[in-house]
Amino acid sequence: MRVAFFVLVLVNLAFFAWAQWLAPKEASLPISARVDAPKLQLATEATAESGGANGSCVTVGPFPNNELAARARQTLIDSGYAATPRQVTTSEPDGFWVYLEAPTSPLQERRLIDRLTKGGIRDAQAVGDVGARRISLGVFSDETRAALQSERVAKLGLLPQIDAREKPGSAIWLDLTLKSGSPPLEGQKFQAGETELEFRACPAPATTEEEPVNG
Repeated sequence: MRVAFFVLVLVNLAFFAWAQWLAPKEASLPISARVDAPKLQLATEATAESGGANGSCVTVGPFPNNELAARARQTLIDSGYAATPRQVTTSEPDGFWVYLEAPTSPLQERRLIDRLTKGGIRDAQAVGDVGARRISLGVFSDETRAALQSERVAKLGLLPQIDAREKPGSAIWLDLTLKSGSPPLEGQKFQAGETELEFRACPAPATTEEEPVNG
């Protein structure tokens, strides 16, 4: 029975993922009504909802926004599991910046930009304050394109650098407590559109990375 229930939970979540991201959209179908899912709370505010005290805690995610997390939470609740949302601060790729260290004088800086322009690097420009100047050679969303730009500049006898930029983001994980003796879920993964969801062991209690999740 426990193995069957474990399979049922995975099937339900997999169906949720398919329905939300993979199912073909038909123009004739009406827009689905908003799911009346329970209000999202901090994990520390809803510990009592997590389930039996003797079971192991697992977390599933990452969900990119509150709406998708709420729908998945409802799926878990329908399967007999109370799930507690936990918002985690993350970092996301934000392009690859190719640049050169700027010369110390304005005259040398202008000469370097002229040299780059004559060499076919037409988007070079000086950026930054005095003492921290750079010659920007472009910001690229793809690392391969940034590497190609770096190679073009290197052929001019210069030494460009590539800086992988990141921006802050957030993701939501759903914590739930398995019943005592249940098969482990940790390591199970499934694809939901462009997002890969997975089960992990719940993190050790901490408050440094948790933020309130608004309903």
